[in-house]
Amino acid sequence: MTRPEPDGPRQVSKFEFNLLRILRFVVGHFPADQGLQLVRTAVARPECLSAGAVELVKDTLGKASVLFLTRAGGWRNDKYLRNSQPTPGRVWDRIPLDERSLSFSRPVLDFLLWLTAEKVHESKQSWDAAPKALTPADELFFCLAFDATRSDPEVLAMLRKKDAFTRNPFCWITNPGDVADPDAAKPQPPDFAPLFTGQRAVLMECLQRHLENRWVRSERAKGQLGDWNKMRLQGVAEFAALSAFVKAADAARRTDLARFVLRTNAAILRSDLTPVFWTGGLQGSGPGRLADRLATQRAALAVPRQMEALEAWQERARFVGYFDDDYAASQMWKLDWEAARGDDVARRARAAVEMLEPLRGPISGGPAATGTNPNENTEPTTG
Repeated sequence: MTRPEPDGPRQVSKFEFNLLRILRFVVGHFPADQGLQLVRTAVARPECLSAGAVELVKDTLGKASVLFLTRAGGWRNDKYLRNSQPTPGRVWDRIPLDERSLSFSRPVLDFLLWLTAEKVHESKQSWDAAPKALTPADELFFCLAFDATRSDPEVLAMLRKKDAFTRNPFCWITNPGDVADPDAAKPQPPDFAPLFTGQRAVLMECLQRHLENRWVRSERAKGQLGDWNKMRLQGVAEFAALSAFVKAADAARRTDLARFVLRTNAAILRSDLTPVFWTGGLQGSGPGRLADRLATQRAALAVPRQMEALEAWQERARFVGYFDDDYAASQMWKLDWEAARGDDVARRARAAVEMLEPLRGPISGGPAATGTNPNENTEPTTG
């Protein structure tokens, strides 16, 4: 027996109306300036939501999330690994329905209630969600919420205190420079291993083009960044996140889910670039110590520094035999590498990075007299 549809629009209270507008803002269907204004405004919270409002929340969450994932890349007829074999098709062709059905849990509604009832940037009300209690769909939602609100510095500072965001792998692979604690001695990305199994891996397949576009825009914008400290913090967080992600992808044998890293580099490094492409906007002479200035400049090149690990994948793939377990996956990576002109991209990335290594030998030569390896992928320091 099906439930009859209401004859007209559902009636909701002012609080519920604001909550629904905030939800639409989070999923990208409401103007950002008006959405942030609602987040910064407090409204008296009722004891409970009406059944009609809850149904509208469920309907909006489900439809908007599916639409986002479809537009992000799920519609593309592409190949991804499934049981170690390249599997073609759009996401609804490759993945059974039960593996791509999104399930949202109570923390999402609690978060929306908190956003609506509180002036979030001044909130004294305790709210957070334990990362282990979140479903993959919950994590994606909180990533979208973080991305929608991070342009407000005061709201961003509040969200950085919440584990729902700071331990969320989707937040870290999308906005590491914003989610990382600026006061921490060293960025602490979460465990990325869950992104390569189950429904999270399906979400990552849908997000590949979305992530590529986000990282390309971020790389091109670095040349306009004038603050040395902000550049250092952003670059160090990016290096920590991408290095951990690439390492986890390698351990899971899901190199296909790191395509966005390769394609971002390919989009940026279409020609030989100097570090000025990333650091040309920095204002003033920067930190007093030369070591700190170099560390900031090296941090700015966090994305091209990942090409060393990807090049190692390509080298390994060349020696995988036909009867080896990883043969099909390695062949697919070789095709991705060739399509991105990986050898040229890796050479250009290496050349740009080595321009910031004053104590190391030239690109075509061996290690410098100090015995330092010119290709060593050391982590940028915070000085």
